[in-house]
Amino acid sequence: MRYSAGRCDMRLLLAIVFFAILVPQTAKAQGPSGFAIWTPSELREQERALNREIGPDHSARATLGVYESHRIRMIHREATGSPEFHTNFVDLWIVESGKATLVVGGTLVGAKVLTGAGAARGDIIGTSIRGGKRYQVSAGDVIHIPARAPHQAVVPEGGEITYLRIAIPAR
Repeated sequence: MRYSAGRCDMRLLLAIVFFAILVPQTAKAQGPSGFAIWTPSELREQERALNREIGPDHSARATLGVYESHRIRMIHREATGSPEFHTNFVDLWIVESGKATLVVGGTLVGAKVLTGAGAARGDIIGTSIRGGKRYQVSAGDVIHIPARAPHQAVVPEGGEITYLRIAIPAR
């Protein structure tokens, strides 16, 4: 009986230790409502997945999170895309890998309002940008593009760029 009681006490002690360790870790992993974290290895894996999904516009994108006030997407480009303009959103880019020449400002030539699935209200594409300023961007750069500013990532031949795009409603 003495052995049995000691064994029971040990099980109780182990159960208490287990819950003392597990419960705080579970709460930490879940975080508050709306909390998310993407590790560098998860972002690299997402980039590899996008690399296998390149569309006719030489790009692929995945939505990482949609929140009340903003949206986070990963965009992978293997060639220059159409210049664009967001009427209602500010773009915040965090370049994950690769490089490009970012053209910002000026006038969007051949502007056409985007419609259909995935198009945000007020998104416009064009055929080129007249008079924009050029910036060399690469991994690690953080870029803020105001709403209504034409912009385009010009990818060098044989190159690529991957960036996180946080679309924030303009005020």
